[in-house]
Amino acid sequence: MGSPKRDFFRYIDGEESQTDFFVSLLDQTDTARVLNAIHGDLKFDDSAYVRATQRDGLPHHPDQNDKRRTIDWVVEDDTKLVGYESKTGTDSLYPKQLREERRKLEHNAGRKDVYLFGITEDVHKPDFDADATWLSWFDVGAAVIDIENKSEAIEIMSDLFKHKGYEGFTGFAPFERDEAWFITHQNDAVDLAFEVDKYADGLSLYTKRTNHTDFYNRAKRNLNKIKKNDHHSLGPSYYIFAYQPDEYFGDADTDYNTSGGVGWYLAIVVPALQNEVYVHLNTYLSKDDTSKKFFNQYSKQIARLIEENDMELHASANSLFSEKSPTSHTDSEEISALIENEGGKGRFKRFRIGWEVDTNQSPEDIVEDVTEKIEELHEIFYNGVERRTEYAEID
Repeated sequence: MGSPKRDFFRYIDGEESQTDFFVSLLDQTDTARVLNAIHGDLKFDDSAYVRATQRDGLPHHPDQNDKRRTIDWVVEDDTKLVGYESKTGTDSLYPKQLREERRKLEHNAGRKDVYLFGITEDVHKPDFDADATWLSWFDVGAAVIDIENKSEAIEIMSDLFKHKGYEGFTGFAPFERDEAWFITHQNDAVDLAFEVDKYADGLSLYTKRTNHTDFYNRAKRNLNKIKKNDHHSLGPSYYIFAYQPDEYFGDADTDYNTSGGVGWYLAIVVPALQNEVYVHLNTYLSKDDTSKKFFNQYSKQIARLIEENDMELHASANSLFSEKSPTSHTDSEEISALIENEGGKGRFKRFRIGWEVDTNQSPEDIVEDVTEKIEELHEIFYNGVERRTEYAEID
């Protein structure tokens, strides 16, 4: 049950404000219902309530801890005491902090079971050496948004998570010629990339570091500064979301190089000014002699694969940040001749091979279509140039 005497929410920036607002709402509604929607396997009974927060922490501190830890929020029911440590942005979960927070839970739990969860905005489960379970804020938000017959407090909670971008992919907004649509479209593309990451078998969304989600070719510059300099573009021509095999994470010696300078990688490509989606293998022949030699050696096989799988080859001269519309090719003889005679030169420095996805489908069908296509592309071109020894295997 709610405890209206507690003052949870403070108007401050960052993770604390989000946590305060969420927990204040959690305490004022059916706590067990919300948490059961979030957790699935871990079930809370009707006695569940918010026992402690970062403003009103657990009373007892174990002597073994170096610091008097305050857990972001703690929920208790008749059988268990459950703690939550929250991080947003690029903030990380720290093993020592988690170990001491679990010790504090155990010190205050009596004979009840103890659980500790670390919640972050990471795309992939972060590495930490502690007895805690990871949750994603994106999964937490989606679970709350999907609750049916919401109370007023859960509706407000749902609106908070939608505002934070945790709703998931809901389709592309109809094109409008204004800055608001531009940013909305970018966010729609990001949501699509996250959704595909959930379902793609053996592939995961690439990030620069395991604790840092910073997508290649996102609009990052201040809009007001851009408008004062007419020679600056508002953002990139395309948004690119690279994926790589799960086993490649942490391996620096890989051909899935998202800089585009060497090797190749798989990507979802979304034009910045169109509601279009492409699933492509991307390679930059003019900067990578190994890839150029490989494409030349297997030009006929690659051309035949493109034709037989109803793919297209898109060729262009520049970086995807500012390139003009690429040329499109589907005929196997034309593609073979283009690779052998023009690959890596002029308007044919970069090749992208794959399919366009129909965006006039439901959001669920778009996600399913993109996921199937990127898995298929991975199967066809598995493992990159350096790691493939028998290209004939896919012939």
